[in-house]
Amino acid sequence: MNTPCTSSEAFISGSTGGLPRALVMTLAALLMLSGCSFFASSPPRLKVELRYDGNPVPCGTALGMGGGGWYLEHSKFYLSDFQDQHGQSLKLENSKWQTDDIVLISIEQKDCWRGGEMPGNHQIRFSKEVDLKGVEQLSFVLGVPLNNASQNPLTQPSPLNLSSMFWTVHSGHKFARIELSSVSDTWAFHLGGVDCADSQSDAMPCYKADLLEFELKRPGGSASTLVFHIDRLLEGIELNQDNSCTFKPGESQSCAMVLKNLQRSVIEWI
Repeated sequence: MNTPCTSSEAFISGSTGGLPRALVMTLAALLMLSGCSFFASSPPRLKVELRYDGNPVPCGTALGMGGGGWYLEHSKFYLSDFQDQHGQSLKLENSKWQTDDIVLISIEQKDCWRGGEMPGNHQIRFSKEVDLKGVEQLSFVLGVPLNNASQNPLTQPSPLNLSSMFWTVHSGHKFARIELSSVSDTWAFHLGGVDCADSQSDAMPCYKADLLEFELKRPGGSASTLVFHIDRLLEGIELNQDNSCTFKPGESQSCAMVLKNLQRSVIEWI
């Protein structure tokens, strides 16, 4: 049996603390009209963290790789098609960061904004009817589904219309954008439609990348956070501009290493 919200009669019959009775009755009526939403719980959510060597990466922190002195410029990626262990879809709450089935994670902090970027998004908010406590296996993909990725990004709802997350208007979305910089060099990883970075065809939108699927077993403990391990993504990679992976000609070797790393335990549920 559902537990009812506090009724207006119970509210009124208690101590008014010296408030005029008319004011108390007005407050009680407002609570009834709101359907007790004042007491409603917030939507279920998962936090998302970026970690290096097992530790969170605060804004402005140098990453100890490639001799040190590397800083995070951008860290954005789309996750979509969330399902439980039965293959049932887990609907998301609509917002500027989410559609019903796609979320844009942006790990930049406010003090690390670059080029007028939006504030970061460090969470996945599910629809209120989703029971995360009953999810024993969480499945999702890294990327944007075909029906969204093959459309003009400028005409799509937020967050699919963010210009920094597609190649060109006609070349589809970037699924992930990770960029690092040091005093004298840069490194970038842009995942999306393979061979799409230079595509300019209006008639034939470019979409050749496979979506990367993740299946994560429910961990012990709170099971409240998805962790993106950037050190695991960069394992074995020499950081420099020439060794970037943005799927342009000449980057096949570096891209092969990054994609191999990405299919390992880069994303963890804790």
